[in-house]
Amino acid sequence: MTTAQTQAEATFTTEQASERAKSWCAAHPGWQRICDIANTDALYKTYAELPQRVQRSWEANGGEAEWKEFGRAPCKVPKGFISGAGKFYRDVLDVPRFHNLMMVFKTGARA
Repeated sequence: MTTAQTQAEATFTTEQASERAKSWCAAHPGWQRICDIANTDALYKTYAELPQRVQRSWEANGGEAEWKEFGRAPCKVPKGFISGAGKFYRDVLDVPRFHNLMMVFKTGARA
């Protein structure tokens, strides 16, 4: 079995992922775990912040209420995921299956 296979098949708890994310954020100033951010709504664009072209397309289908229900709010800041192994991933789908994870954001703030 290769190291890559062993790494992919490893299992980590949510607590391990949380602690590894805490350590990772301490080593990468400006990044914070999602659980350490008071107002996570501020990290995502609101309907009013969407481009006019996008708003117009939603107006034809119910407007802001429909967008809140079915739309996707883009993130305003860089984000990623720290696995239970302590590795950073840009996409949640790249995190190995049983590693668990903690979402992190580059807010520029220090915890």
